[in-house]
Amino acid sequence: MRYLIRSIKTFLYFTLIFIVIVAVFVISGMTEFNIETMFRDGYKSLWQILAIMVVIAAVYPKLNYVKSFPGIKGNLGSNRVQISEIMHDFGYVEEKESVEKMTFRQIHFSARLSRKFEDRITFEQDGDRISVEGLRKDIVRIVSRMEYRLGND
Repeated sequence: MRYLIRSIKTFLYFTLIFIVIVAVFVISGMTEFNIETMFRDGYKSLWQILAIMVVIAAVYPKLNYVKSFPGIKGNLGSNRVQISEIMHDFGYVEEKESVEKMTFRQIHFSARLSRKFEDRITFEQDGDRISVEGLRKDIVRIVSRMEYRLGND
């Protein structure tokens, strides 16, 4: 279900970007507001663009939301304070905390909006190691910092 929601958000996000780009072209006078003259194949082009956006929206969540296992010593309980400090450095605030799970959200509205409100980062105790789940670009930065700070202790 989460995958479907992320796909729908991605589709709406790309549709909004497309509409804004077309509006800028029309407002600036680069083209007239007539679909038949705006695109080479007229309305057929709109269906082709829509199909491309559907495909991208279907694949995007699979490629950009990941689960990673940082190479650090200890478990979630022993690294809880350091993890909170690292997340605060990246602009995250703790949302939920339990014995085996910590969740963080972005503090700033603009950062949350740019991530389509899919900004949740989850740390979980997964057997004898810690797993980190969230948006790929954030996970790469966070795991790298965790391994640097916590791997050298």
